[in-house]
Amino acid sequence: MSTIAINESKCVGCNSCIRVCSVGDANIAKIGPDGKIIIKIDDEKCIKCGACISACTHGAREYNDDTEDFFRALDSNEELAVIVAPAIKIALEDKWASILTWFRRRGIKLIYDVSLGADICTWAHLRYLRQNPSAKIISQPCAAIVNYVLKHEHTLVNSLSPINSPMMCTAIYMRKYMNFDGKIAAFSPCIAKKDEFIQTGNFINYNVTFKKLDEYLEKQGVNYRNLAEKSDFNFDGPRGYMGAVYPKPGGLKQNLLLHAPELNCISSEGIGRVYDELRAYSHAIPQDVPTVFDVLNCEFGCIDGPGVGKPYDIFRINSIMRNNEKHLQQAKLENSTKKGEDKQFAWFDKELNMDYFRRDYALENVNVRHITDLEIRRSFEKLHKATYSEMNLDCHSCGYKGCREMAEAIAKGLSIPENCRYFNDYVTAQHKEKIDKISSEIFVMASELEEIIVSLSDSIDKVDSQISYISESGVKSTESMNSVEEYMSQLNKMTETIVSLMKVIDTNVESYSEMTNSVRAIAGKINLLSLNASIESARAGEAGKAFAVVASNIRNLSESSRQSVENAETNEESIKSSIIDVNRTIDDFGRNFGKLIEMIRVAKENVNLVADRSQVITTSMETLDNISKKIADIVKKTTIILT
Repeated sequence: MSTIAINESKCVGCNSCIRVCSVGDANIAKIGPDGKIIIKIDDEKCIKCGACISACTHGAREYNDDTEDFFRALDSNEELAVIVAPAIKIALEDKWASILTWFRRRGIKLIYDVSLGADICTWAHLRYLRQNPSAKIISQPCAAIVNYVLKHEHTLVNSLSPINSPMMCTAIYMRKYMNFDGKIAAFSPCIAKKDEFIQTGNFINYNVTFKKLDEYLEKQGVNYRNLAEKSDFNFDGPRGYMGAVYPKPGGLKQNLLLHAPELNCISSEGIGRVYDELRAYSHAIPQDVPTVFDVLNCEFGCIDGPGVGKPYDIFRINSIMRNNEKHLQQAKLENSTKKGEDKQFAWFDKELNMDYFRRDYALENVNVRHITDLEIRRSFEKLHKATYSEMNLDCHSCGYKGCREMAEAIAKGLSIPENCRYFNDYVTAQHKEKIDKISSEIFVMASELEEIIVSLSDSIDKVDSQISYISESGVKSTESMNSVEEYMSQLNKMTETIVSLMKVIDTNVESYSEMTNSVRAIAGKINLLSLNASIESARAGEAGKAFAVVASNIRNLSESSRQSVENAETNEESIKSSIIDVNRTIDDFGRNFGKLIEMIRVAKENVNLVADRSQVITTSMETLDNISKKIADIVKKTTIILT
């Protein structure tokens, strides 16, 4: 888990974090998912100074420490001890004694004041300088300063003080001389201390900052109030004295000068100057370098650390520290012999092995790219900076000290052109020019579009009108088809009637043919009888008999003729009746067929009308298609212009 945590949803890309960071490479400007700039962090390069947390007014940066892990160990009844930085008296001014009393009642085995370790730290520094009179050192109680040297300023590593910090001296004393084997938690104002504990072999297991400690107790509803007054609480182990002033700016310097007033010792505090002065230290003339350079990351010392949790103005800090120092000075006098010798230091000389409190350092190989001039020129090209003045605007809005640093950051992939004010102004100007051009082109297209819309409206009206015609014609065609179907049914029935009548006529015609044959036969017989009658009439006597025969035959013939005539008349009436029926049916057929032809003609006209209207619609749709293509072209042009 990274020590510095970022809430990207709250980051507005204001670059305050870059501006205050002593190592710009630790911050990375990126375009977030929503298109806005966010500043991420490279934990490997970060020195955990916490400056970015204090500078962020949007609450986008927070830090993690070991508070929850410590309380889990406490709840598990592990053997625990606590060392407490003197800054607790400022961070938890009115409640620190009650809180420590609550922890003691919860089973914390030992609670040590880091003032003891600070006194050991002062003693060890003085003894080292006595043993090495030509040595010149940079103090290292500040873990952020050590991180800076180990990660980014390797040339200074040999100048770092070989003595451990007050916290580490306290833990070493507990391990070596109190034989404490349990886990140790440090109540501290510094988030970088976790790195120090890891670098020095985990003598201290938990870094619990005052801020997170206070928040956790409040969140859990722990009732520690009024358990003890400040004057009632006593730390375990030997008492610390002037080491209690270490948290203030120049605290180590003040302690060293108290015992060695002639010592050449200067101090520097605060990110606004200390890192620049550290960089200058490596190039300084050797005789100008002091014996001890006492440096702290935080401007007001550890009492202003990022883990304190609440801001104090310098006047309140000074008041608290002065009241504390009065008691310490009195206690220090009580600790002195009549000859002015320091009883505490005499005891340290007798009981402590200084080698236990020494520290070695291991450089960290942080991947830092070195940028060429060509890469910087390319970065300036990305920023659209070509002239000397453009490349040296140094407006600092990007968070860097100058345009060249910004160009280097872009070359390293740590920043982006969009994070540069000049670049954004340039792009804005380009966009304005483009927008002006777009405006004129859109004006022209708007006129063209207006004409197209009129044409579109007219085509839509035509389509709407033709659709109405088609709808009406469709109804008429449907009605005509229904009539055609009805007439076709009637014609079918008429056809069946005609077929039936034609069969009757055919039968009667056959009967009539037979009758005609009979008449023809009768006519032949009558003709023969007439001839015989003529012959027989010439004879006299016999004429009577023969004539009787003829007469008889004539009667028969006459009867036969009468019957034939009757049959003929009957057939004739039947034929006439059938023919009348046929004629009537044929007349009906003709009339219905005429109506059918008319229905077909109307249907044909409707079909032709639909075809004509369809052609109009087709033409109109082609017009609409052309209009849509024109509109698409305009949209495409607009898109190209806008992009």
